Amino acid sequence: MARDVALTGGLEARVADPLWLVSRQWQLRELRGEDAARPAGIRVSGRSAPVTAVVGIAGDRHPLTGDRPLEAVVEAAPDPDFGAAGLHASVRAGRRLVRMLRDAGLGAAAAALTRAFAPAPPDRLVAMASAGGEAAALLARRGLDGAAVADASADALRAALAGPDAARALAIVASWREWYRRRGGAPGDLAWDDERLEYSFSVEVSGAGAPVALRAPAHDGGHLDWYSFDIASAPASGRPRGTAAERTVTALPVPVRYRGMPASRWWEFEDASVDFGDIEAGPADMARLLVAEFAVVYGNNWFVVPLRVPAGTLTEIASVAVFDTFGGRSAVPSTAWADAGRAGPARRVWRLYELDGDELHDGHRAPWLFVPPALSGDVAGPALERVLLARDEGANLAWAVERLVEGPLGRAVDRAEAWHASRPALAPPSAAAGAGAWRYRLESGEPPPWWIPLLPERLRAGTAEIRLRRARMRAWERLDGGQVGPQGTLLDPRRPRWVQDEEVPRGGAVVERSWQLGRWQDGSLHVWLQRRKRPGRGERSSGLRWDPLLPDAGAPDAVGGG
Repeated sequence: MARDVALTGGLEARVADPLWLVSRQWQLRELRGEDAARPAGIRVSGRSAPVTAVVGIAGDRHPLTGDRPLEAVVEAAPDPDFGAAGLHASVRAGRRLVRMLRDAGLGAAAAALTRAFAPAPPDRLVAMASAGGEAAALLARRGLDGAAVADASADALRAALAGPDAARALAIVASWREWYRRRGGAPGDLAWDDERLEYSFSVEVSGAGAPVALRAPAHDGGHLDWYSFDIASAPASGRPRGTAAERTVTALPVPVRYRGMPASRWWEFEDASVDFGDIEAGPADMARLLVAEFAVVYGNNWFVVPLRVPAGTLTEIASVAVFDTFGGRSAVPSTAWADAGRAGPARRVWRLYELDGDELHDGHRAPWLFVPPALSGDVAGPALERVLLARDEGANLAWAVERLVEGPLGRAVDRAEAWHASRPALAPPSAAAGAGAWRYRLESGEPPPWWIPLLPERLRAGTAEIRLRRARMRAWERLDGGQVGPQGTLLDPRRPRWVQDEEVPRGGAVVERSWQLGRWQDGSLHVWLQRRKRPGRGERSSGLRWDPLLPDAGAPDAVGGG
């Protein structure tokens, strides 16, 4: 029976005298020679198969050529095509075309295109007072509608560029259109799930025969690693068919070392870097006990052998052979396969650093190691849009709070600041006759117009499953239509929107859209628009109440009903 959960006393190993220390060495059999060998060389063989394609949420398959990181392919969002953000995106793309034409000495062609494809003012504009409106009007008057040029027919382009240099200008426009089509990776929204507000996609490893499919069911945006994927399907042979590179490395094993590692012998004083802190472990803290046992007992029995595998591959270790100092050769089987032999593949209970769905059998005896073609790090720009999903227990509703939207200058506009800047100053309330009277209201406390309600809706009749449907507040009919309701691309107001109920937890969630910059392994820079979801900070109160009893002007208090 464990009387104390603290392990500090056993780890201290206080020294009483040299004779006691020698006794401890005898007790731990350090004075007894072991007729055992040490590893002198290790040969590791494995097979690596490359990632060949990515499959989007709709099932469309796109080959991966290796010239872009995986994040830039699956996370790249299309440019906004409405409102102030759409105007800025289109003019930004058109500005590149104008610069290309002017650099080629075709300023007249650039002016002709600007006259023929002038952008229209945005139909939705959330801006700070009149400054945003003036900026949008300037962009519409002086800019080039890049989206219109990209969608224009050949006849329309020839008509706009009629002149002696039309052939050169059309060649530059064709080059620009090719850049416009491929700058965001795969066309359109490849993996974004509007109802779950996260990415869902899969990748295929080796394209010939029956490939292995690895699925990322719930990627929130940001760094991709092996733990983001599960095995969706695998061939019966246990290995991907197609091009699988055999890799064999022979190296000297290196003992495991880590900072603060204890000395391997008792007759050696440890320096001050050895500090286990206050390790506490009860009888059920198996993981903590294993870490402590590894650190103090078996830490000097582990060795490391480097096996380099390229990014974007799925690797299986085929064999491990150890050559010791006595000249012996020992084959080390897969620990996972040894566990499967004892309990059966389906009854394995101990798994560490393995992909979900990776089941072992005779043709596949070692777990796969997946190294996705992903970035080691990227640089995130400031948020262009931010939507907070929150629960409001007082109003018994869920809300989508649109904090930030992209303005006509490509920078975020705060919805609250824009709303207060666009409203005229209100006169202070004055005491009226009948002060002290009470009145009943069916509903009170109008939420801000950037708080969009999410109403529960049954998925199917007769079931308890629900999803949240975006709705409108009746009070919006009395307010400026350009300042109320959803205005950004995350809550696209042009079509109905639903959100799965479990995606709005009690703590809430925050969804943002921002620019990302990353450098790929060949040194190339890649920029894409990314959406990212992260946890919220708890419940919110909209101020909306039902069936309240409110005082008239001059009354001292208010009594709210249920």
